[in-house]
Parts: sequence; structure tokens; C-alpha cells
Amino acid sequence: MKKTLTMLAFVLSLSAQAQEADSVAVKNDSAAWDMNLKEVNVTASAERTEGNKTVVTFTKEMRRGMRNTAQLLGNLRNFNYDAMSNSIEYNNKKNIIVLVDSLEKGNDYVYNLHHHRFAKVEIIDQPTGKYQGYDVLVNLVTVKNYKGYEGLLLANQRMMPAGVNSGKFIFLQQQGGFTYTRDKWNFLVHADNWMSNKAHYQKWYEKTYPMHGLTERVLHDRDTYEALEDNSYTNLNASVDYQLSKNHSFSWTYTYNYNHNQDQMNYLLEQTRTQVGTVDTIAVSDVNNTYGRNHSTALFYRGKTGAWSYDADFNYVYNRTTPDNALQKGADFYLHNHYNDHMNYTRFRSSAWRPFFDNNMTLSFGYQNTWKDYKREDFASHKQLNTNGFLRNQVWFSLWSKFSASGENNASLSGSAEQIHIRSNGKSEDQMAWSASAMYWRKLTEKNWIRFNYDCSVYYPNQEQTSSYGFFTDSLTWSGGNPFLRSNMTHQLRMWFDAWWCFNCQAGVIYSPNIISDIAELRHGMLPSGVEGDYIANTYVNSSYYAPWVSVSFTKHFLKNFVYKADAKYTWQKAEYEEYKQHGHIFNFTTSLQYYSPKYKFGGTVYYAYQHAKGVSPQSQTLDLNGDICYIVLYKSLFNDKLDIQFIGGLPFKSNDGLFTTKTFSPALLSASHTNTWRSTNRGALQLTLTYRFMGGKSVRQYNREMSNEK
Repeated sequence: MKKTLTMLAFVLSLSAQAQEADSVAVKNDSAAWDMNLKEVNVTASAERTEGNKTVVTFTKEMRRGMRNTAQLLGNLRNFNYDAMSNSIEYNNKKNIIVLVDSLEKGNDYVYNLHHHRFAKVEIIDQPTGKYQGYDVLVNLVTVKNYKGYEGLLLANQRMMPAGVNSGKFIFLQQQGGFTYTRDKWNFLVHADNWMSNKAHYQKWYEKTYPMHGLTERVLHDRDTYEALEDNSYTNLNASVDYQLSKNHSFSWTYTYNYNHNQDQMNYLLEQTRTQVGTVDTIAVSDVNNTYGRNHSTALFYRGKTGAWSYDADFNYVYNRTTPDNALQKGADFYLHNHYNDHMNYTRFRSSAWRPFFDNNMTLSFGYQNTWKDYKREDFASHKQLNTNGFLRNQVWFSLWSKFSASGENNASLSGSAEQIHIRSNGKSEDQMAWSASAMYWRKLTEKNWIRFNYDCSVYYPNQEQTSSYGFFTDSLTWSGGNPFLRSNMTHQLRMWFDAWWCFNCQAGVIYSPNIISDIAELRHGMLPSGVEGDYIANTYVNSSYYAPWVSVSFTKHFLKNFVYKADAKYTWQKAEYEEYKQHGHIFNFTTSLQYYSPKYKFGGTVYYAYQHAKGVSPQSQTLDLNGDICYIVLYKSLFNDKLDIQFIGGLPFKSNDGLFTTKTFSPALLSASHTNTWRSTNRGALQLTLTYRFMGGKSVRQYNREMSNEK
């Protein structure tokens, strides 16, 4: 016992981190687990955890009634499946990267694939190395010697039976794809289109400018719907994977994205000027348009020589964004901002790893180079308004080790250092950043384990936050960036206790000493009206953020055809910058009960999610009461499982008012803006999803959804 405590103290002093996130390395010591799982039918025993890595072999019971990969993953512990969006969350977070056989693929398409092609999944909590910054890495491993094809056609539509949007579809999604795997080749093509239908929703605000003696208020009542939303996006994706030999493979992927987001508000604005005692009412038209086009291509290589494994990839992205924003306030004020943003981005990554001491230790290390170049130009004249970018060089390492042959104790330590060269409009600055992660894991019994983590991750500001070019968004409000924001380093301490293959509780604390926040400050200069005066400047600064949290998760398969899930998380928050300070809290609760009848190929789910979130920054509070939702899902398979029909009915009740409210507290501005989309786009919503699949091949023929004769 004394020896164990001494070892624990030593490891915690090092703050050891989880094994390298590249899931190719995971395969080195997971093969032995699979050998004992081939004939296992008990769901819990198909799962094995060591450190921050969990390997789940998909059993017949797990596959029962699952229509796609997202639903299958959503039934695993710590995951939640949202049928409305066909998406998954991990510990109430959506920052998930999905790999297929250790290759990066688009989440949306992988989620819709049938799970018959996958034998198991490797789950890496808080990955390090080249995937540092993600909350979880999900690597789906294809069935050995898989040969087959799968085609997918999907239509997903939500409608409102009553209210201001009665008879409209709130959104319409259309998706199609084809995947073919044979011998050394794998091909994928995929297209996805999503559009809304000019849905109305409520949006209003109140603003007070203390230095100007001015108050503005949108004239609003419960039945007034000022805002109109008309958004759409299109994604096209293609990829090719080729196995050069047993130990070497090569992949290429290309993605094109087009999106158009438009919000329009027409309303009456009441302006009260306390200094002169006047009250005016003016008509306002506010149109915000944004067009975006994105091209991305990447090359991936993986290899192995002797005991060493290695990989390299190169990614290039070109992104063009065109905002077109127009504001008309009364007959005398008009403001138009119209410009083009261009971004070029390259990233090169390489890494290597090898096991030592009979797979009881693994060393990983790598290098990453990232270059970004941003330019903003006037739309009509093409005059350059701003240029900025950065060059980043990073090196990292990870060391993972078992302390006993049985694997009851293991730990890891990783770290990285990087040099960042920032430039903006002819000026430059060099910054240094580092990160470190550590983990200690101990198996207590066959069904119980405990883990301690320390993670430090680096996050970088985007173009909007670092642009030195700014512009007025209305008569008294200017918006711009800060060219020399420092990268944000976030530290997290966490303890995780897992029990009986169905329950876990976690607790931790997050600390960011230089998180990026927006603030409002008072400045003096030339106004859009052509006269000098005071105005409000919205910009970005590095501030501090502190948040302890605790969560519990429960997943239970029972009576063969039922699955019950419940997850809850509470976070207390504090944000601070100079004399500004705000406190807040977030409470999330999600629960669901799922049933499936193999005899009738019919299933259903009752899903409820509650959220009371008071997010904070140094000068603002964001109260999100829009996450409270309850719906019923019914689904049925037809025509030998080729056609899936899913119906979702959103229940009309809600425990709160459904508002999303942002309040700003500063000497320059006091404001409160409100948005309510729940009443007009969610209350009693009806959603229908049709999925048609055509598939064939060796592994496909071996799978039967009823699982009465699965081979």
C-alpha cells in the first residue's frame, strides 16, 4: 500500500497526460483485447478502458435497432444522441473529431453511415499531440477485410403546425453519398444541402448610452416578430484512400463549402434623449448578409518500419467571406459595410511513435507548421483595408507507460512548445507558447477505475479578433479587432471515477489566464455623421476565466430492448478584466429512454433536455433559456431495412420563457438584447426524416439487423 501511494504521489507531481491522441498508436496494445471479445454478448464486457483510452467492440446487442453510426455512438456511455440534428455530444460538448481507420473524415457523413462496416470504436478523452484541443477523438475501425459499397439518400424536414411560421418548413436538409471499399481502395463522395425558409422569430433590444444621455428601445410586444432568417449551406466532399502495402497507406480529400446567412429586422425604435427631454420614434431596417466559400484539400501518409510508426499530412485551405450589411435608421441615416475577406492557410504535420518494453511504454513525438494569411479589401474598389496573419512552429512529445504487466496502473506525460510570429499591417511580434498534459489512471476493481488529469491547451485568435481594421455598425457603435492578442492557454484539472460499467462522476476546474473576450469602451473621434464625438468601441482583449465544475453520467441497457441515459453537469464561472468582473453558472440535464422491437423493426425514444445557462465575460452576461426541450421519436424500417422513416414530435410545453438574452455592463454602454426562436421554430415542431440505403458486399451480407443469424 505504501509503495502504491508513493508511486501515486510521484505521478501526480509530474501531472502525467494521456497517451498520444493519434489512434494508430492505440492499435498497438488493443489487439489483445479484441481476441477475448469475439464471442462476447454482454454489452458491458465489450468495453475496456486504460488511461484516457476506451475501446468498445460493437456487439449484436449494441447494434440492435440502430439506424446509423451516430445513434450507435450515442448509446455509449458519456455520449448523447440528438435525433433532431442527428449529432452526438460527449460530456455535454460537441468539440469532437471523427476518424475512420485513423483517417480524418467529415463528421456529418460518418454519422449517417450504417454501422455494419465498423467492428469497434476507439475513444480518446482529451487527446494530445496533433489533436490537442478537441474534447474527444473518436476513431471508428472498419471490419477486417471489409469489401462493400453503401449509398445514402436522405431528406430531413421540420415544419410548424401552428404559430407565425405555420405551414412553413423551418429547415430542409438533403443529403446523398456513396462509399465503396475493395481490396486496397476506398472511395467516398458526399453532398449535403441545408436551407431554411424565411422563418420569423422574435428579436429586440434596449440600449443606454450614459455619456450621450440616450436610450434606445425596440417597440415590442409578445406577438411582434421583427426578425426574418434565411440561411443555407452546401457541402461537397470527395476522398480516396489507398493501401500501398501492409504498412503504408496514402489518402487524399477535397471539400467545398458554400454558405449564405441572412438576418433581416424591420422595427420601430423609440429614442429618448434625457438631456433635452425628447422622445422620437423612427423606423429601422437592418439587413445582415454573409456569403462564404471555402476550398480545402489534404494529403495523408501513414507508414511503419520495424517498431517505428509514423505519419505526415499537408492541408491547404482557401476561404472567402463577403459580408454585406446595411442599416437604415429613419430617413436621415444610412450605413453600408461591404467588403471581402480572404484567407489562405497551410498546415504540415508529422509524427512518429514506437512501443518499448513489450508494449508497456510508448514514446510519441511530432512537429507542426501552420501558416495563415488574412486580407480584407473593399468590395467595390478592391482597396486593401487590412492584412494580418501568423506563422507557427510547434514541437511536441508524449510518453505513456504501464506500471504493471496487468495494466492496473498507467500514466503519461506530454508537452509542447511553439514559436508564433504575428504580423499586422507591416508590424510584427514574436510570441512563445507552451502546453503540458499529464494523467494517472488506476484500476480499482474489474468494474471500477479512477483517473486524474491535468491538461493545458493553446487556442488562437481568429481574423475578426486580430484585424486592425474596424468600421461603424450604427451611428454610435464601432467594431474592430486587436492585432496583437496573445494566444489563449487553458488549464484544466479533472478527476474521473467510473463504476459498474454504467455510472461515472467527474469534477474539475478550468482556468484561462488570457482567454479572449470582447469589451465595450468609450472613444472619441469622427462619427459616421461627419462630426467629432464620443462613440462606443467594441474590441477584444485577453482576460481571465475561472470555472470549477462537476458532472454525473448514467447509462443502462435493461430488459434486452431498453436503454436509459441520464447526464447532468453544473459549472460555476468567473470572468475578470481590470475592474470588470462577472459571475455565472451553467446547469445541463439530459435524459432519454429508448425502446426497440426487433420483431416489428420499430423503435421509439423519449428525450428531454434542460438548460439554465448564465455565461459570462468581464462586461457581459448571456442567459440561455432556449435549451429546454422535450420530444418523442418514432422510427420504422421498411423494405428489408433499405428505407428508414423517422418522425419527431416536439412537445409544446417549456419550463422557462425560451429567451436567449445578452446583457452588457460598461461605463460606455448598458444594453440587453433578446432573441426567442423557441416559440416560433420549436414549440410543437414536427420533423420527418427519410433515409434510403442501397448496399452490398461481403461484410454487408453477413449482417442482419434482427441479429437472429448474424455471422
